[in-house]
Amino acid sequence: MKKPDRISRRGFLGAAAACSLPLFVPGHVLGKNGSYSPSETINVGLIGWGTRRSNIGSRPGSRFIAVCDIDTRRIPTEMDGHKVKGFQYYQEMYQMPDLDVVSIASPDHWHTRMTIDACKAGKDVYCEKPLTFTLMESRQIVAAARKYNRVVSSGSQRVMEDYGHFMAPIIMSGAIGEVQEIYASCGGPPSDRTYDPEECPAEIDWDAWVGQAPYFDYSKRAIQPMTWRYNSAFGTGGLGDWGGHNFGGALYSCGMDHIAPQKVFAPNTEQNPHNGVMILMENGVKFYHNCPEANIKIVGSEGTFILGKSPELRPLHAVNVRRYSGGTDNIADDFLYCVRHRTRPFQDVFYGANVSDYGHMCIIAYKLQRDLVWDKEKMEFQGDREATAMVSKVQRTPYQIEV
Repeated sequence: MKKPDRISRRGFLGAAAACSLPLFVPGHVLGKNGSYSPSETINVGLIGWGTRRSNIGSRPGSRFIAVCDIDTRRIPTEMDGHKVKGFQYYQEMYQMPDLDVVSIASPDHWHTRMTIDACKAGKDVYCEKPLTFTLMESRQIVAAARKYNRVVSSGSQRVMEDYGHFMAPIIMSGAIGEVQEIYASCGGPPSDRTYDPEECPAEIDWDAWVGQAPYFDYSKRAIQPMTWRYNSAFGTGGLGDWGGHNFGGALYSCGMDHIAPQKVFAPNTEQNPHNGVMILMENGVKFYHNCPEANIKIVGSEGTFILGKSPELRPLHAVNVRRYSGGTDNIADDFLYCVRHRTRPFQDVFYGANVSDYGHMCIIAYKLQRDLVWDKEKMEFQGDREATAMVSKVQRTPYQIEV
């Protein structure tokens, strides 16, 4: 597989000049044994002080300098032993001239808007999975990253660190022959939910938390992570949560996380007797949601790989698979390396958006319970207006997404 595409030097220098960003030089290039001076350190701003937040600003050569949360009670005054600036609104944090990178750990429905706004502000982005909330957002987020020449990574460490590092060489070496079917297990779709209204604490800007979603009165229960994630107004359910890990890990291990869905088949039908949505990929491979045997199963023309149950399988030969850049061994350091060297990260925005689309396709098929044919150029489901209306969501003013 070819090396990661480089962001053009001219494009980077132009963007850096326009945004007054520093040109980072890695410590080993300077002969400092990998150490970084304060002027070389990447400054990170974190959005979302909840149960899931990355360690991007705690890695060597990086530091957190700002934290944003719509609930001001949760904003810390220091991280890793040094003071950080606190913000209730991410737009204000983006105005910090010394902010280089944004780490986004907000609810799903805010991921794309926050990422696009960061790209506009000249910031690179590490965003937790799922990268997008709708099929339309997947196109918008890639377009913004490319337009503003930013390094944007989807945050799903399990793709490589838990699965891909050993699965990909086996599958891509041809140990099971030509891949014919891919099975990946995760939770199901979100649902429409309502809650009893409560008085909103003064420290929370509830209207901003709801954002582009349909407005309803505050409820403490609504903002709990495993509640909002399964509320279709804010989250993508298990299909976006563990789908980001297992869908991504399975597709990457087959060298197919760049292949788009083409047709979608509802479960328990003549064409798809499987108890889960089946997606026909553009290359003819069948992708199934859920598997009774394991989290991931890959069926080939000459054998089957089942995660945790195929110890006898080994790579037939060395395979040049896509890996973390610069010899790094985790997704955080891969991203930081790419920020310095202006290359696209392992989980580049395109891969993260494409994997998200498999979850979005499943959500729509479960909702409508019928087969669908996807036209990615026209961004519509052929002959199905109801399904096409679900490609995007109506967005409240003034929280709409604009590339």
